[in-house]
Order: sequence, then C-alpha cells, then structure tokens
Amino acid sequence: MPGICPWDDAVVSALKASCMSVHTAKAPTTLTALLVRLMDTPGVPMHYPYHHFITPAALLTLAAMERGTGADTLSAQLSLAEERARTVPGGFCGNCGACGAAIGAGIFVSVFTGGSPMSVENWQWANEVTSLCLHKIASCPGPRCCKRVTFLAAQAAVPYLNEVCGLSLSLDEEISCHFHNKNPDCLERDCPFYPAQGGGVR
Repeated sequence: MPGICPWDDAVVSALKASCMSVHTAKAPTTLTALLVRLMDTPGVPMHYPYHHFITPAALLTLAAMERGTGADTLSAQLSLAEERARTVPGGFCGNCGACGAAIGAGIFVSVFTGGSPMSVENWQWANEVTSLCLHKIASCPGPRCCKRVTFLAAQAAVPYLNEVCGLSLSLDEEISCHFHNKNPDCLERDCPFYPAQGGGVR
C-alpha cells in the first residue's frame, strides 16, 4: 500500500517562496515554465509526493497573477493546497489508480473556487478536471515518472480550467524534459517529452 512520505519543511518553504517570487515579479510565464522551475527546486527528487503540491501551487500562482489576487490570499491558498496535497500518499498512482498530479489539479479547483464536498458546480469541476488528467496520464505507459505525469496533467487541465474558471493559462507548445537522465526508468523515446535528440542538460 502507499506510504506517507515525510515532507521536508525547508523544501516546501522553498516551493512556496518561489511561487510568491513569481507572483511578486508579475512577469508573464507559462504553466510549463513554472512547473519546471518548481521541479528544479533543490531538494525535490525525481519522484516524490512534492509533485502532488507542485501542480496546484503553480496553477494557483498563475491564477492569482491573472486575477490580481493579493500576496496574502495567495499565501493562504498555497498553505491550504499543501495541507491537502500532503494527504495523497506516495505511490498512490500505481497502488490506488489515481496519480497525485491529477489530484493536484482537482485540489487547485477546490481551493481556487472555494469548493467543498457540499458544493455543486465546483464539486463537479474538481472531479472532472481530475478525471481528464487521469485519462491523459493513462495514455502513456508506466512505470511512474513524476515529471511526465505533471506535464501530462498540465496539458489536460489547462483547456478545461480556462473554460470553467475563466482563466487564460498557457503552456509551452513544445515540452522537452531535462530530467530524464535522473530517471533510470525513463521511457525515453516512448515519452512525449523526451528530447528529440536524446540529449539532456541534467
């Protein structure tokens, strides 16, 4: 069964600080670029439940920038998303059939819209975006790769979130993963994000 992996508070603080820095700078960025920035945070391994938080954290940051949400509100949203992401154990993807990156998209909707188990439309949205992300993630074979599934979840989530939440999130047209050399189980050319020439900088 999945296990509760310990989270290093210093790593979580660094992830939040990076999000707040991007929010303060107000420089336009894509969801892809912010996800990579967060995954490049020192202390974030190739695979780890931090990715269950990285997905909603990036989405909340970009949504806050777009809506002009204040720093205090974003900080509170990030803390709530972290609290919920911590409840999704490591290995949940293969052991229970629901990847934490997809669940992270659902966490975003719930936090961003103020959803709860008793909500109506946003209850539907949180579950629907999770299902869309899971379907996209399942389009690639295992074994698990936290980077691959995060990118796949983003690709599935953005069009849907833009429609139901009235956002204008964007993704890079081409995603070239520079993490593959760290993953001994990398699918390489069977992964849609594997660099065309097989080269990598990390």
